[in-house]
Amino acid sequence: MTNLIPLISYSDIEDRRHKLDGPDYYEWWYSDFRFENGWTAVAVWHYSDWLKKPRVPSVEISIYDPDGNRYYEETVLKPGDAKASEEKCDVTIGKHHFWQDGNHYRLIVDSKKAGADLTMTAAAPPFFIAPGAIYSEGKDEHFWCIPVPRGVAEGKLYVDGQEMKVTGICYHDHNWGSCDMNRNFGGWTWGRFFDDEYSGIFSYSFPIHIASSPEPQVNSQTGILYLAKKDKLILCTEKIQVTTEEEVFDELTGQTVGSKVILKASEDNCQAKCEFTLQNIVERDHLKFAGWNTHNWRFLDTYNTEIVLDGKKDKTSGKMLHEKFLLRLK
Repeated sequence: MTNLIPLISYSDIEDRRHKLDGPDYYEWWYSDFRFENGWTAVAVWHYSDWLKKPRVPSVEISIYDPDGNRYYEETVLKPGDAKASEEKCDVTIGKHHFWQDGNHYRLIVDSKKAGADLTMTAAAPPFFIAPGAIYSEGKDEHFWCIPVPRGVAEGKLYVDGQEMKVTGICYHDHNWGSCDMNRNFGGWTWGRFFDDEYSGIFSYSFPIHIASSPEPQVNSQTGILYLAKKDKLILCTEKIQVTTEEEVFDELTGQTVGSKVILKASEDNCQAKCEFTLQNIVERDHLKFAGWNTHNWRFLDTYNTEIVLDGKKDKTSGKMLHEKFLLRLK
C-alpha cells in the first residue's frame, strides 16, 4: 500500500477477506481516529460479527466530542447484505463501505446521525505477526494484522445531521479467526500511544484460567510491542514483560483492573520501558457471549516511555486510550 518498509513480509492481500471453515468464523476491520479539534471516532466493519450468534454482518461507529459524549450508530444485516474482496481490503456492508484506494484507505459510514467520510494514509510501517496466527492449535486459529499502525486522516464527520470537517491521526487493524475467541483466550489488553516522534502499539492476552483473577503478570509468549520513530520501525517483539504495580476495584463491574502497569521490551539495538497510569474509565460494556459473561473497558491513561536506541536515551509522555476484554466470567 505504501513505500514504507514492511515487517514480516506484509502485503496488501493480508487485509482481504479470509475464508475459514465453520459456523464460528469471525472477521472484522477496525479503525480509530483522533482529530485536531478534540473529537475522536471508532468504526468497525464486522463481516462476521464475533459477538453475535448466529454470525451476521454489522457496522458500528462511535463518535466522541471533546467532553466524552458518545454518538453511536450500529447497522446489523443479513449475510447476503455483505461482500468483501479476497484480494485486498474492500468491504461493503449494506450502504457502508471501507476500501483500499491506491496508497490510501477510504471509509464511508452512511449515516447523518453518526457517520463519516474519511481518507486514511499510512505514516508508519505495517506489520503482520509471522506466520500470521496469534493462536494456532488444531483447527482453532486467530489472526491479527495492522496495515496502518499510524496514519493521517482527513474528511468529514456527521453528528445529529450536522457536517464537520476534520483532520487528525488514525489507526487501522484487522482480526479474523475460525472459532469463538473464548475457546482459547481468557481475554486481552490492547492499546496504543502517539506523539510527534513515536508510535507505539501493545497487546497481551490472558490465559483462560486467569480470566477472572486480578491483572496477570504477562510473559513473553502472550504479547507484543511495536515501536516506530517517525516512519521507521525501531522495535517489534513478542519478548515483553508486563508488571501490574497498582490495581483498583471497579464497583460497577465487580472486577479488578490495573491502574499502574509497566511494560518492558528489548531487542537488538532498542530497549523500551512504558508506564501507563489510569486516569479514568470512560466506557464499560457487559455482554453475554457464547454462554459466558464478557466485560469490556476503555480507559483513559497517561503514559511515560523511556526509549534507548543505539545507546541514545529519549523520553516521551502524553495521554492515551487502551482497552481490556475479559471473555470468560461466570
